[in-house]
Amino acid sequence: MTQISNAEKQARFRKKEQLKREADKIFYLWVGSPMRYRFSKRTEVEVRHSLDEAIALPSDWKEEDYESAKRKLGHYHLDLISSIDQIANDIDGDRVSYLAKLDKSPDPLKFHADNKAAIENAWALASHVISALKISNCNDAGRAAALMEALRFVGRSLLSREIHCSQATALCLASIGPQYDRPEWFAEKLAEAIRQQMHPSLAQKVGQYLITVQLSENKNAQFGGE
Repeated sequence: MTQISNAEKQARFRKKEQLKREADKIFYLWVGSPMRYRFSKRTEVEVRHSLDEAIALPSDWKEEDYESAKRKLGHYHLDLISSIDQIANDIDGDRVSYLAKLDKSPDPLKFHADNKAAIENAWALASHVISALKISNCNDAGRAAALMEALRFVGRSLLSREIHCSQATALCLASIGPQYDRPEWFAEKLAEAIRQQMHPSLAQKVGQYLITVQLSENKNAQFGGE
């Protein structure tokens, strides 16, 4: 194992402390922001945990580990200051359909009260799921696999009733097999979700890859049938 000098140890310590100060600054700016009470349902414990995860470094960290932590911290900071109530957006779903339901409701006050309760219930469930992920013994790959199984469970259950139009339901439907039928709005809503959550160049790459794969499959099927 390579030995490092005291000067190098002190330099590494200062860099870690600087990273921690940056995370603390982001946290306290967010805590003191009046806008976060309007648009963010994240708790202080959740935000602190995410910031600590972002700056966590292995004991033998190298410069690339440090730079990666800085990028993750920056990404999470942008997520915090630009966050919207995505659960509310998914509960409300397609805006045209939402307004049509509101217009047809015989009791608009009850409609709004039920909608608010649905959003609060969804946030409570999300909080339970996140808590379960935190205390699980699974690594990141295991947690992702578990969440995908939950998506498949919800995706299959959606098919037994009128399907709510939202990005959330589209992503759930995207996780199940090709043998299942999807509603007419599915492709547009899935594309919308991909476009909003990715950089335009990356979303374009995803679209181009899908086209390339489909063309290749069509070509193989054509030659295979001859």
